[in-house]
Amino acid sequence: MSVIGPEFAPTWLDPDDVREWLTANQQPSSDIVGIDRVCAMTELHVQRCRPDQYVDQPPDPDGDPVPAIYVPDAEVYQGAVMYAARECRRRNNPTGTETFDGGLTFIARYDPDIDRALRTGAYQLPGVG
Repeated sequence: MSVIGPEFAPTWLDPDDVREWLTANQQPSSDIVGIDRVCAMTELHVQRCRPDQYVDQPPDPDGDPVPAIYVPDAEVYQGAVMYAARECRRRNNPTGTETFDGGLTFIARYDPDIDRALRTGAYQLPGVG
């Protein structure tokens, strides 16, 4: 068994939630190779998009600082699940097309629901400086 690249494990995004989302949307999900890697990649993307979800931790008993942990709320978590599912759907079709019973279908690169949850694209909050 060969492994392509290093192994990655997601910390807060459950690959089973992504599989359930794909199954609920009539997408095959049992044969996804590298779903842990996709979920780990998604976590990094989401953490960069929504840094407001970091929670500070109290210092340890010695007084040393403890790094903040990422605790996404329901909106951010669902956006992450949807983003990872979209990445899984597009894994074998870089042109963004799939074939269904009705013929060829385009898979959008941008999804307003995901953009809204992650505050990206047209839903990015205005910033200064």
